[in-house]
Amino acid sequence: MTTCLNSKSWENPKEIRSNFHVCNARFTTKRFSPLQRILFYRKFELFTQNPSSKSLPFVKKIVFVSCCLFLASAHSQTATIKVEGATLKPITLRDYLSQVQQSNAFLGTKKLAVESSVALEESMGAANINPSFSFSRGSYYASKPSATYTPQANTYSLSGTIEAPGKQQARKDYAATEVSRSKLDMQVSTKAIEGDAAFAFIDALRVKLIWQALQSANEKIQAINDKESAAAIENQTAIQKNLSNDFKYFALGMNAFVGQGIGQLFDPRGSVDVPTRDFKPADYSATALARRNDIVSLEAALKVAQSNLNLTEKNRRVDLSPSVWYSETKDYTYAAGTSSETAYNKSGTWGFSLSIPIPLANLYDGPLVQANNNRTQVELYLNDAKSRAVIEVNQLLMQYASAKTKLEDVRAYREEGLKDKSRSTKNMVSQREREVDLIDAQTNHAKALIQVLRAIGEYSLPNFN
Repeated sequence: MTTCLNSKSWENPKEIRSNFHVCNARFTTKRFSPLQRILFYRKFELFTQNPSSKSLPFVKKIVFVSCCLFLASAHSQTATIKVEGATLKPITLRDYLSQVQQSNAFLGTKKLAVESSVALEESMGAANINPSFSFSRGSYYASKPSATYTPQANTYSLSGTIEAPGKQQARKDYAATEVSRSKLDMQVSTKAIEGDAAFAFIDALRVKLIWQALQSANEKIQAINDKESAAAIENQTAIQKNLSNDFKYFALGMNAFVGQGIGQLFDPRGSVDVPTRDFKPADYSATALARRNDIVSLEAALKVAQSNLNLTEKNRRVDLSPSVWYSETKDYTYAAGTSSETAYNKSGTWGFSLSIPIPLANLYDGPLVQANNNRTQVELYLNDAKSRAVIEVNQLLMQYASAKTKLEDVRAYREEGLKDKSRSTKNMVSQREREVDLIDAQTNHAKALIQVLRAIGEYSLPNFN
């Protein structure tokens, strides 16, 4: 850390103020909040008050050291982690998840599936009449063929299908349930992908925060400059290098969720220190059964299976195929090489037919058995999911309680360490270790909280800002 004041500056308030503005120009950038800058100014105001006081030199030194450590800490908390071979793009969790929703390929396929089911719904609900028109032309012999002309007949026919009762409605019901299922499937997939992406974000953020904690410790140790400083800085710098590799690993994982290359990495911004919550297992088991996406999705799948069974039953009913036709023959004259002629007038005939298929395939119940078994399978999956959900909620609540207790213990341990004001490399390293332990505890708590919220059917994420 660069010192803005020299050893002779302590006794001269004017020089303190002059050098203060130089130091302030270095550190009061956009990286620091207005509150940080105000606190910095107030510390230096104390620096130059009551110059006649006997205790002023000592007080000035204490305040100056605290200012330097304050600036070093603030700088380190905003320092950018160093990653080779890639540029970093700052991003918050909310903005990152928004990009995941827009760019994730798997979610893109789910959107297409929804569009397909919606498009099929209208066509499957339409009446299955399937009209068919036909035309035929051929010779027609009323009596004897003419020596000079063979009469031709034109035949027109129109046929169609009259569906058995219940078929059309069964298709409508099936199509509607399939649309609902595909939408819920997309919802479930979206929340699952968001959860996995959020964990990748948190992992990368954790590594970054630990790297910044080491950076802060290095700056403080460098300012101390005792006999242990060099070894401590060298050790922590080596750890930082490994952390940079870890950060790149998790950042690449973030890229995978949005289909982004490796040239640019996301730089997660925020904090893993999220507020704790109180849960009671008895209050949330029933909630999980009503709101969990996996259960809601299976309930939708059960409706689809039931609709498919109903449709299979209705499809076994026989459809009728009526047909009407009209045949027309133009007028002609018959003269077989003699002087006498016979005139035939234009004629037309109508006809109607009805075709009734014999459903021999209904002698076999294979499709019906298959549809019924599919429904039973989904029902079994649903019952199993409900049983597992109750168990999972209780397990995750236990896990969360443990993470919450651990966080509280580590936070108290860190606060206890901060009471030691001795300026030594050993103390700085100890405080750094406590800070890293706190970041790990906060990360584990945040992940455990997300898992609990999802287990009980609450899919909003905690605030990581």
